[in-house]
Amino acid sequence: MRPGITTTIMILALIMASCKKDLVSPPAPVKKILLKDIIVPGLPSPYYHFEYRVDSTISNVSFASGFTMYDVFYSGNSISEMRNNIIVNHDTLRYVYDNLNNVVMIKFFNDSGVLYRHVLFNYDGQRIKSIYWDHKEGTAGFIIDRTLTLAFFPDGNVKEIKEHRPAINGQTETEFTTRYDQYDDKINVDDFSLLLDGFHDHLFLLSGVHIQKNNPLKEVRTGDGVNYTVDYTYTYNNDGAPLTKNGELLFTNGGQSGQRFQTSTLYSYY
Repeated sequence: MRPGITTTIMILALIMASCKKDLVSPPAPVKKILLKDIIVPGLPSPYYHFEYRVDSTISNVSFASGFTMYDVFYSGNSISEMRNNIIVNHDTLRYVYDNLNNVVMIKFFNDSGVLYRHVLFNYDGQRIKSIYWDHKEGTAGFIIDRTLTLAFFPDGNVKEIKEHRPAINGQTETEFTTRYDQYDDKINVDDFSLLLDGFHDHLFLLSGVHIQKNNPLKEVRTGDGVNYTVDYTYTYNNDGAPLTKNGELLFTNGGQSGQRFQTSTLYSYY
């Protein structure tokens, strides 16, 4: 083959390869799952409600049909403050981050600007290892009143959460463990609720932090207080996010030991 022909063939091959690259479609943008409501029959409804800005960041979140209602503010992509705006409470939750942009502390300020509570986070790499809650106790300073210790499966789903409450202010010392297992491969949207202390404390959200990437099919609680096991089943939308979570709960101690109870949770999206 003559050198001129060889060169021409090589040039044509390069042109064809370049054309093929141009024809490759860019990756489709990842769809954001915008949770709207979580409804738990028998509890104030909606139990959680979310609203968003045009850039899909959370603008407002409420708990227990307005028991608490927060305006959410950001610095860049991270939450900087959550401000409760119900008539009887205007507390501000202010976030502190480390140089890796991990939240390491949330400070609670009352309406008068007085700091009265901290939530402190410890990490093992990028995973939360433990969380401590404290409160200001007169001249004694800040006293820890709740601790969570977390352990994870290799895939990033939380395996167990140990909770400890010391004996202070008439509170009986308690300790119990909740274990999660048999995860599905779908999207989790409600892991933030595992850190909430019900009606006794403020709800907070964590930017970009998930302790459950997927949804557990089994939950087991042991230790002080009520013990139980729950087996969950889910239905999902086309994006792989849950629409319903139904549970069959079996009490394993106390006067209700052996009794079963049905649970359900409903999810809606924008």
